Formats: sequence, structure tokens, C-alpha cells
Amino acid sequence: MLNPQQQIAVDTINWPLLINAGAGSGKTHTITERVVHMIQDLSIDPRSIFCVTFTNKAAREMRERIAKKLGIESIGNQPFRHPGLPIIGTFHSVSAFFLRMFIDQIGYGKDFVIYDSDDCLRTIKEIMKLQNIDDKEFNPRAIFGMISSAKGEWLSPLDYSGRVDSYLGSIVLEVYKAYAGKLKKENALDFDDLLLCFRNVLDIPEVLAYFHNRFQYFMVDEYQDTNTLQYEMIRLLASKTKNLCVVGDDWQGIYSWRGADIKNILSFQKDYPTAKIINLEENYRSTGTIIEAANAVIKNNTNQMEKTLFTSKPIGEKIVMLEGVDEKHEAELIANTIRDAENTSHSDFAILYRTNGQSRLIEESLIRKNIPYKVFGGMKFYERKEIKDILAYIRLIFNPLDMIAMKRIINVPSRKIGEKSLEMFLEVMDREYMNIAQIAEEPMILDSLGGIGAKWIQSFAMTYKILREISQTESIATLMQGIINRTNYEEYLRWEYTEDEAEEKKDNLTEFINMASRYDGMSYPENIASFLEDIALITDQDRENGEKDEKGFVSLMTIHLAKWLEYPTVFIAGAEEGLFPHSRSLMDTSAIEEERRLMYVAITRAKERLYISRSHERYTFGNYSANPKSRFVKEIPEAHIQTETNRGSAQSIFGSGSMSGFSTFSSAFAAKSGNETSSLKVQKIKNTASDFAVGNRVEHAQYGIGTIVGISSAIADIAFSGKGIKKMNIEIAPVKKI
Repeated sequence: MLNPQQQIAVDTINWPLLINAGAGSGKTHTITERVVHMIQDLSIDPRSIFCVTFTNKAAREMRERIAKKLGIESIGNQPFRHPGLPIIGTFHSVSAFFLRMFIDQIGYGKDFVIYDSDDCLRTIKEIMKLQNIDDKEFNPRAIFGMISSAKGEWLSPLDYSGRVDSYLGSIVLEVYKAYAGKLKKENALDFDDLLLCFRNVLDIPEVLAYFHNRFQYFMVDEYQDTNTLQYEMIRLLASKTKNLCVVGDDWQGIYSWRGADIKNILSFQKDYPTAKIINLEENYRSTGTIIEAANAVIKNNTNQMEKTLFTSKPIGEKIVMLEGVDEKHEAELIANTIRDAENTSHSDFAILYRTNGQSRLIEESLIRKNIPYKVFGGMKFYERKEIKDILAYIRLIFNPLDMIAMKRIINVPSRKIGEKSLEMFLEVMDREYMNIAQIAEEPMILDSLGGIGAKWIQSFAMTYKILREISQTESIATLMQGIINRTNYEEYLRWEYTEDEAEEKKDNLTEFINMASRYDGMSYPENIASFLEDIALITDQDRENGEKDEKGFVSLMTIHLAKWLEYPTVFIAGAEEGLFPHSRSLMDTSAIEEERRLMYVAITRAKERLYISRSHERYTFGNYSANPKSRFVKEIPEAHIQTETNRGSAQSIFGSGSMSGFSTFSSAFAAKSGNETSSLKVQKIKNTASDFAVGNRVEHAQYGIGTIVGISSAIADIAFSGKGIKKMNIEIAPVKKI
């Protein structure tokens, strides 16, 4: 069933359309029904429909839903070539697919490989070393990020040179030029190059004509997340028919830090004056209280499109504000709430935070309560060393020009090939204008190599030759097993790691081989090309979110990672000025508005219950600081919030390591509500900060007599004999002037 606005969106086909879809408003359902309507009811050729989104998970879900509606039982391993389905994929996967057809027209081979971020960073470091650029003065990762940003703005090194206005910019330019040249020489693309090269091939009239003749209808999901390059790609592709449907929510535009431009969705009607705009405002996910809170927060932004979420769900429970004495107490409040919840599974809970560093104390509290959890955003499967090693072998077998892969595995497992021997070998390759595959076919050149490592280089080349022959006749899974066997890789693991670690890594390799078996039946070279692309195009969200409902653990993650998820109960931790909103945003209006959109995203992840937590003081950079409550919390109507402070155990508050200024928990923090009863019997403290000054002698209930040696507002540095300097909020700390 479709609601009236969804139905209008489904029926609007032949002109520009913006579906402004609020959180939880059935966006995917609407898109699915629209595509099915086009194919089934309007007899539009599915091969003329071009759909792109941002995650493989979203693309896969859309593809499977459409296939089911159309009665297609099997999609197969090549969904872009299924005659009954539209092109549905991520920007990067679709670009990679078509580049296999056209990239030779801009000087690359069709057997290009895709470098991951580690490969790219290693290349950047090599270039910086050759250019005598001090990596302590200029961070290679930062330079890589600036190059990535330049590509996202569709800037070649030549274009970028026109923007250089600083010494740092000139350094980045020189690295960028060398980096672009090196990747092209090695027939490799980085993640940004997939889009950059695809946009560049569209400048070739014959290529653009191909797309204009084949595709008449274009759909873009999560349009608010598009960058300049993606915007230009879509604009050019849809320039002939103007049958462009974009779906998004400007209220969920939270990725400016990776190049997304919120102006793309805000300016859609300006770009396409005949465009129709349809708001999807009915939320099917959350309770009335949660939706009203989300509306109240986001309405404070000025640069936005007009809409108001509503829901037919019950009003539900109030939002609970958990107020901790310090960040340790805040974590205890969260853990105790989960521990004491009735008739719930641990998988019902998600704890969201603004920065990764907030997770540590939360983890410790969960461990103390024996609550199982999983932190999303840690080491991913495809980033594990053993996986990347085998993957590097396959990449080099597929693309003999992939020098990053060769340098990674020529000594893995160890072949006693030293740096000088490797340099000599690379010099021979350059001198002979030959790659590893060609040299492996030339015994005379291999025999001419000298030095200690010569025989090991010869051995590596012979192994490579055998494995390359296997790759052309056998499955990828068989090739993987051949790599492991012929390199004695499992023996290498047993030598390098403990027994338990080696077994875990062997299990990972077994899983990797199992995964590769999905490509059985495809022929060379398409099997390896598809395999490498699928791995390279996996995003963080795709890697991390598959197990949420099955393992019975609490999910911990940053709000950015949570964008596509929903949970019955959500905690938003650290709702304080300087943390959320982040301190970097406080002086920038547009940055504050993005932080507010981030809070909106966090709130709307909750289906039934929402907790927001903060601590009155937080230990940061070696000192405690008093942090005001987040402005976003203050924007939620008071009628929707109840405050609690009594879910922490006395031991966690008074125990070792707790904040000195709050060794006794002050009831001045407590805001009683309902039938709440405090488990802590404390003495109420209320001092006036202006009554204290540097040099005053004070008495503290735990530390005894001390002297104020520094004071800022209500926060004082107090020196206690034999106990050092303690930082306290003297308005509520158990101190009195003597």
C-alpha cells in the first residue's frame, strides 16, 4: 500500500522530480514501486533505467525488491547485465562497470585494478620520499585527503594548480601530479578515480551518445550526499531526456567532510525549473514523541527545504535525559539502563556518539555489567593482513603493472629479498620495459640477475608464472588455495603468530575462499575483475551492519555510521556543547547546521525509546572542564523530556578513578520525576563561585585542607598536601572556605 504522496511520486515519470523523503518515510518502498510501475504498467524497457545510490547494501536491497516484484527468481552474479532489470548500483560500482567498456579511450587498459586506501597511502609516502618531503612536517594522510577532495571537485592536477595559494598547496600539487602519473603508469585507479574517469569518458561524444541512446530514465538515491563530481555526472547523463528523479532528505545531509554538497539538493528546482517536488512526511518508524523532538530540533536550521514529519504511531514514552557527574558516571547510567531493561534483547540497543573516542568508557561499563557489545568501525575483514596479502597476489596476477601489490607480497612469506635486491629488480623491469608477467616468461633475463636475492626473485617469478596460468583456467577459490599452498602461507602464519592467532587467521582465509566460490562459473578475466571490484567497492556501512539482529549484542557506533539503521532503543551519548555540537563547528553557522542535522539523524534512529546522556564535567586533554548541555537538547520541548541521575551504582561514582570534584554526588543535579527514588543519600552542596578566590584555604570532605591555586568561573584548581592538585566545580563540590 502507498500513501497519497507516495502514489504521486510513483506516478510521476516524465519530467524532473525531487522526492523529499523524511526519515523513516518509506523511501525505498516508494522507489521500488516506481520502478516496477515503469516496467510493468508503462512497458518501459528496464535496460533504459539508470539507478544509483551510495551503498552496496542499499543497491542490493532495491535490486532484490524490484526483482521479486517482477517475478525474477535469480539475479545472478552479473546484475548489471540482467535483461529484465535496470542498472542499479552505487556510483562507484556503476562507474567501474562502464569503465571496463570505455576507459581505454582515455589511455588506461581495461584490466585496471582499484587501489584501496592503504595502497594509495603507501604510494603517497613513496612519492613524498622521492621528492624529499618530510612526512613529519607534512602528514601523508592529510595530503591524500586533499588530493581526494580535489578529485571530488573534478579537479585534475592542472585544474588544481590554479587554486594553489600556499606552500602547503604547492606541496600537495607536486605530490598529486606524481601520484596521478604513477597510478596511470600502473594501470590503477583509486576510489575517486572511478568517478573522475567515468566523468571524463563522458566528454567523448561517442561515449555520451551511447548513454543517451541507451538510457532515458535516471534515478539518484540520497541526492543530498552527492559531491560536485557526482552532480556533474548525473547532470550530463540526464541532459537529453531530463527524466531525472532524485530522492533525498536535506535534513540528513551530514557528509560535507567527505565532499558532499547540500546545495545540490537545495538547488534542484533552480537547476530544473520544471521540476516537481513531492514531500514524504509520514514516518513509519518512530513514536510521536521522537518525531516531535526531531522536528523541534531540525526546524532551528535556516537553510533547508520545508516539510514536517508526522506519524500515526502512539505518542510513546518520554525521552529520558541521563545526567552524569562525569563521563564515567554517564557511561554507568547507560550500562545500568540496559542491564535493568525488561523483556528486551541486547540487539535492541544502540549507543551512538559523536566521536570514536567516546566508546572506551562505555565499553568498560558494559564489560563490568557483563553486557555483550560490538563496536562498529574497528578492523574490517578485508583490512586484515592475511586477507590483504592473498588479495595482493590476486591483484598482481590480474594486473602485472600493480606495483603496490608486488611490493607488498614479493617478500610475503619471507624470500630473503632485501631492499637492494628489490631495487635492482625494479631497475631491470624499467630498463627492459617489462612487467612481472613478461619477465617471468624470459628465463635469460631472470638468469642474468645478480646479488644475494637473485635466486629468490627467480623463485618468486616462477611461482607467479604458475599462479597466473592457474588463474586463467581455474576458479578464484582454486587460485586462492594455490597461492596459499605454493607460498607455504599457513606455515608462515604459524611462524609469525601465536597458535591462537594463526588459527584465527587461517579461519579468515577459509572464509575468504568460501566467499570467492560465489564467482564459480564465471570465466577469466571477468571473474577476477568482478571479484576485485566487488571487494574494492565495499563501503564501511556494507561491511559492518550485517549481524546487528542475530548476535544478541549492544551496538556501539558513531552517528555517521548509524545513518541507515534503526533500533528499538537508542542512546545518544555526550550531548554537550563542544562535543555535540563539536567544538570545530561552534564558530561556523553552516557547520552548526550540519551538526544539527546529525542530531536529527541520531534521534530518528530510535523506534520506541530514546535516551540522551551528558556529563556535567568531562576529562579532556588532561583537565576536567564543565560543559554546558547541548543546545540541541535545549531545542527539544521540555514536556517531552524527563531527567534521571540515579541509575549509577555508588561504587562507580565513589570508586577509584572517579572525578575528584565529585567524590560525593550532589543532589543538586537531580531532577526528580514520577516515582523515581534515589539510591544515593548525599549531602546537598551549594556554594557561590564568587565567594572563592586564589589563595583561599578550603576543606574537602575526602582530601582535607587545601589551597586554591587557580580558578576560572566555577572551576578551581585546589592543591592538597600529599594528594596533588585536584580540579573541582566549587559550586557543587563538598568544599567549604576556612
